[in-house]
Amino acid sequence: MLSDRCLYIIALAVVVVVFFGSCIYGYAESIEMPAMADEIVVTFQSSTTELDSSMPALLSWQIFFNNLKVCLILFIGGVTFGVVTLFVLVSNGYVIGSISSVMLRGYDVSVFAATLVPHGIFEIAAILMAAALGLQTGRSLYLDAQGRDNAGKTCLWYGTRFLLVVVPLLVIAALVESFVTPEIAMLVLSGV
Repeated sequence: MLSDRCLYIIALAVVVVVFFGSCIYGYAESIEMPAMADEIVVTFQSSTTELDSSMPALLSWQIFFNNLKVCLILFIGGVTFGVVTLFVLVSNGYVIGSISSVMLRGYDVSVFAATLVPHGIFEIAAILMAAALGLQTGRSLYLDAQGRDNAGKTCLWYGTRFLLVVVPLLVIAALVESFVTPEIAMLVLSGV
């Protein structure tokens, strides 16, 4: 029998492949159909219009809560035996791939990297970890239905991991996205 840590690493590997595969698919499809990618970007931009970028501290909380909502859906989606978790993961990967395609059409790689990498490292790590915990939750519920696990106890442990690892990563990502990423992006844009 595989250890819980080993199973988590397998779940993490699965979500990494699914997420980045979805990103690549979204990117490739956006190259084939640029009008569709432009529409995705417009939809994404309209969904973020309520964010107040004039006050970085407020913006960081808005970003944090938005990302927390996504990560909670990824984690709690595990109660559907991972179906919701995988759907949300694929959807987010596809959108990120499409947006990446549009950005790389309009800007050079350094601008793209400056606007994504500083906070993306933390944000994407949190998303992937939340999704892996969601898959593990689904697995635990399945085993509990067979009488081979105590899903309540196991899911409590996963919830603790979510609070101790995913939430702090989201806080860091939101702060970096509000305070650091704009500065780096401006430096890169002023040099282009």
